Amino acid sequence: MLVATLALLALPAGAAFATQPTNQIDDGDQPGAGLSVLETLGIFVGIPALLYIVIVLLVNAGSSSRGPRYRPGAGWWAAPVWFNGPDDADRAVRDAEGSTSQGGGASARW
Repeated sequence: MLVATLALLALPAGAAFATQPTNQIDDGDQPGAGLSVLETLGIFVGIPALLYIVIVLLVNAGSSSRGPRYRPGAGWWAAPVWFNGPDDADRAVRDAEGSTSQGGGASARW
C-alpha cells in the first residue's frame, strides 16, 4: 500500500524533471527577445493600474457633473416642482385654499 501511494505521489512530479535541453527548438517555436524589467512592469502593473484609474474616473464623472447637492441644514435653493399636477398650478392652489378652511384633512370632516 505504501509503495502504491508513493508511486502515485511521484507520478506528477516526474513531469517537472523531464526538461528539454535549452538549445533544442521544437517545430513552430519562434523564440523572440525577452522583456526587460521595465517592459514587464509596464505590461503587468502599468496597464492594469491605468485601466483601474480610467474606470474610477468614468464611475465618478457622473456624480461630479451633476452640480451641487442639497446638504441637511442648508437652505433650499431650487425652484419648487409639482409633478403630475394641473396645468395652471396657481389657480389650483387658490381653489384648494378655500376648500380646506371648511374642514377635512386628518380630522376627517369633509
